[in-house]
Amino acid sequence: MGKSENSGKAEIKKLLQEAYEFGYFIGYRGHSEWISWVRERREEIYKKAEELGVYKLVKSAYNRGKTEGSKKRQEEINLGLIEKGRLTEEVETKPQVELREEVGEETTEGRERFEVEFARFLQTTKLILPPEFLDTLKHLEIPKMLKLREE
Repeated sequence: MGKSENSGKAEIKKLLQEAYEFGYFIGYRGHSEWISWVRERREEIYKKAEELGVYKLVKSAYNRGKTEGSKKRQEEINLGLIEKGRLTEEVETKPQVELREEVGEETTEGRERFEVEFARFLQTTKLILPPEFLDTLKHLEIPKMLKLREE
């Protein structure tokens, strides 16, 4: 019984980390949640969460990641403005528009490029799951006095 509990807890922790990282990526890169590949990935994560009975927790981790990613993006934009002096809005937004048109967000090719972008992002960015999500995992454990002894 102990091994399956630990594997279930590890699976929940992994799913929380995945939801947080994906949300952070979406917020940091400024991608729309309505792009088909983003919506599909998010729905896959939420489906797994429902199966494990932690939907609200996983949704909260995704939204927290998205918010923190967006904040980090804004901070880096602001730092860039301070260091470089001044940037016009036109210069700042033009590359993003070109990238989205070039990639073709709704195509299979666009999905593959975004998957590669997400994988590279995870390799270059170290994200740590916020402590409150880890603390919540402790509350999901069965108290020791209610566990059956292993023989």
